[in-house]
Amino acid sequence: MKKLDIATLISEHGDILTSLFHHMSDMFFLMSVEESAEKHYHFRYVLMNPAAMQVADLSEEAYGKRIEDVYPEEKAALLNRMYQKAVQSGEPIHYTTNGEVIGESILSPVYNKDGVCTHVFSVTRDITERKKLETRLEYMAYHDVLTGLPNRRLLHINLHDALTAARVNDELVAVLFLDCDHFKEINDTWGHNTGDTFLKMLAERLKSCVRDGDTVARLGGDEFVVLLTGVHTKLQVEKVATRILQSLQQPWVIDGQEFSFTTSIGVALYPTSAADADQLLAYADKALYRAKATGRNQFLFFEDPIPS
Repeated sequence: MKKLDIATLISEHGDILTSLFHHMSDMFFLMSVEESAEKHYHFRYVLMNPAAMQVADLSEEAYGKRIEDVYPEEKAALLNRMYQKAVQSGEPIHYTTNGEVIGESILSPVYNKDGVCTHVFSVTRDITERKKLETRLEYMAYHDVLTGLPNRRLLHINLHDALTAARVNDELVAVLFLDCDHFKEINDTWGHNTGDTFLKMLAERLKSCVRDGDTVARLGGDEFVVLLTGVHTKLQVEKVATRILQSLQQPWVIDGQEFSFTTSIGVALYPTSAADADQLLAYADKALYRAKATGRNQFLFFEDPIPS
């Protein structure tokens, strides 16, 4: 049986090829390859299926035209590099393009009977929705669903990074462990929806009290942790803790209901009172317990004496 090269196949059976790929949801492109005297490659549109035409915003009018004839310079240059790499590699290559549409492509060089690459066959799958889902799932793995704050997992990552930077820069790291005084009363009095709204508002107030480079995380319930980096003195931490207490003492208004609320804060410093991340969190938690047990609506450092 005579072996046909792709050019003959297209010439004699182009309508059959077109019908085969007509209903593919993936985007199919067949490009002819032209090599100039300067060893530059140019690529012309030969066949496309409807999915390819729709996404690429092309029609059959593009057949016979070069990539640079139908696209602006920047996009044409990107596509030309992709196809040129396929020709030069001599084997299928994978390529992912980012933008409004994220495409995952396989570009395969096609050779004639003399071993010359005459065409490149490209199949592109639209993976935009898959990538959006992956991004969303990754975000959910590291953030609290209710408040959007970093969760315990991301807090630990940021904390370990902060300790590494502190060792290099000879700085302090502060962990402020806090929870609300009598938070249960909100849920019992106004319901869990109001409680959730309160926690989201609380998250915003906490973020307004710190710098962009600091971390405000929610561990669960009404437990929050503030991670302060680039600290040089204990006084800096005291100012932030005071700012938080004062901010949370301001009236809260939810669904027309106004109420007051306070919080207690426990603070631990690296390397002053703790040597590693786990110890830092544990000591801040212990300081929080002491702050709540000795009056609430205050902050205490782990090494502070118990108030008389």
